Amino acid sequence: MQIIGLIGYVDKYDFIMNMAKVLEVMDKSVLVIDATRDKKLKYIVPAIDASADAYISKYSDIDFAVGFEDFSSLEKYMREHEVELEKYDYVIFDIDSADMYKKFKGKEFNRKYMFIDSNVLSVAKNKELVKEMREEMQEDEIKFTKVLYKAYLSRASEEYLENQIALYNVAWHEESYEIMIDDQDRIVDIDSQFCGTIQMRKHTKMYLYVMSELIAKLLDEDPKNIIKQIKRRKD
Repeated sequence: MQIIGLIGYVDKYDFIMNMAKVLEVMDKSVLVIDATRDKKLKYIVPAIDASADAYISKYSDIDFAVGFEDFSSLEKYMREHEVELEKYDYVIFDIDSADMYKKFKGKEFNRKYMFIDSNVLSVAKNKELVKEMREEMQEDEIKFTKVLYKAYLSRASEEYLENQIALYNVAWHEESYEIMIDDQDRIVDIDSQFCGTIQMRKHTKMYLYVMSELIAKLLDEDPKNIIKQIKRRKD
């Protein structure tokens, strides 16, 4: 089981749904845990029990844990419903704030991605997140993979980010990703929310290329094969 942390003050739930779908296309079992303040996935993933505030539900062949306030409440739910965390190949956490990290820090991440926007607020919130992680972790440095999402990073904003987190011994993996979203990608994501299945193959070539490169690092797989598998699927 691999625990993946998608960390950062960025609205990235569409990306996480798509990432989980690609892993599922590659025959991996996936649990996505919404550990964000707004819990937006709760309004997209249909409830197995309409009266429940928090639940784990299957959506487009992926399990989503939504509405939980902290990791202990999720663990309690899993015990009561006889769901074992270890049955999943990949567990993906969406974390967008320092306080939510504190509430969901029960598992150590095998891989950490820092999602970056170019505005000052995003940088400040990400600094708070890194500071909180620094206080909890024992490593000499925190190693992230940098993901620039839906934004262009100027030289000034990049230098500002680096200066803000320099005190917390952050190190970047060699690879990094720029994920720009055009109108076609936005339309596909909106359609996915309403039709009940995540339609990866309708995304733009550039989006699929970057996504396949990212997934390839996790699976030690050829990105071309990942794209081929996506194109073969009808959902």
